[in-house]
Amino acid sequence: MASISKEELQHYRTQLSNYPDAGAKTALDTIEKYNGNLEAAFTELSKQDGAQFREVDLDELARKCRETVCSQPAEDFLGLLNLVAGFLPPPVSLAVPVTLYILKIGIRNYCQEPKFP
Repeated sequence: MASISKEELQHYRTQLSNYPDAGAKTALDTIEKYNGNLEAAFTELSKQDGAQFREVDLDELARKCRETVCSQPAEDFLGLLNLVAGFLPPPVSLAVPVTLYILKIGIRNYCQEPKFP
């Protein structure tokens, strides 16, 4: 189970304080609702109106982003979020748990095939 701590969540929330899309902040609220559990939050977010990935899990969607992310790797949260959000169709709320999942794996590990978990 991929998860983030309350401290990490607060850190990411601070980084998103000026982020233009409110969906990113909504995603952090959902992650907080599930005590940092990225998979559970992703499942809820993927079922909301407008989400196009109802039948895809977090790991699978992260794999779909690999070529884009690894071709221009960004190791900071906002840079990586912008890459993932640019690759995925709206809503941006789905990009947040995917981005945090990739950061938890580590960008170097994520980009090394076939070692991706």
